[in-house]
Amino acid sequence: MGRRRLSQKSGRVITDWLGSFFAMIDGVPAWQLYTVVGVLLMLETTVLIGLVTPGEVVLLAAATTVASPGEYAALAAVAAGASIVGQTGGYLLGRTFGGRIRASWAGRKVGEPNWARAEAVLRGGTGRALVGSRFLAVAHSLVPVIAGTLRMPWRRFGGYTAIGATLWGIVYVGLGSAASAAVRHSAHLIGPTATGIVVAAVAVVVAVRMVRRHRGKPEAKPEVMAG
Repeated sequence: MGRRRLSQKSGRVITDWLGSFFAMIDGVPAWQLYTVVGVLLMLETTVLIGLVTPGEVVLLAAATTVASPGEYAALAAVAAGASIVGQTGGYLLGRTFGGRIRASWAGRKVGEPNWARAEAVLRGGTGRALVGSRFLAVAHSLVPVIAGTLRMPWRRFGGYTAIGATLWGIVYVGLGSAASAAVRHSAHLIGPTATGIVVAAVAVVVAVRMVRRHRGKPEAKPEVMAG
């Protein structure tokens, strides 16, 4: 009974929160929402700024409002266009300032391992690596700067960047809108499901600990009967 009540309570809390979230974001006019998304994505794909602004989260949240093919296409276009502009800004910064960005205080804060990973992606030499970098956290903000620093031809960078940004916008808007449709129709099931997962996880942890304790106990030696 206790678990059932906990499940029902958690379900109501999550359902109410989701209802409030959807009501809030649905109440924002589309042009305002798309403007905010565009500005944040332009900043998110510019050097260093992308390390602190959650572009994917913003786009997924905005995608929950998509209710028609037209809205899908419009939001995906905004996402792709803003991403292209932001990455172009990073490319121009790298082409203008070169390695000074990487050696600057902010560049050192990014961390040499992150720069090295982004450079490894770019030195793959293929257009697919440049396209795929848009889907990689951190790298999508650093790869354009390195491309500019290495003087990659603009046509090559711009072409593959446009492909990557377009695919990224289509995929993330699709994920957000599909998840929203599923959640809006089955929000009442999330609480019980989450509770069941937590209970199962706790049971597994307890069972594992019991097994480890049992294995850790020294085995009793059999008594030898005196002859």
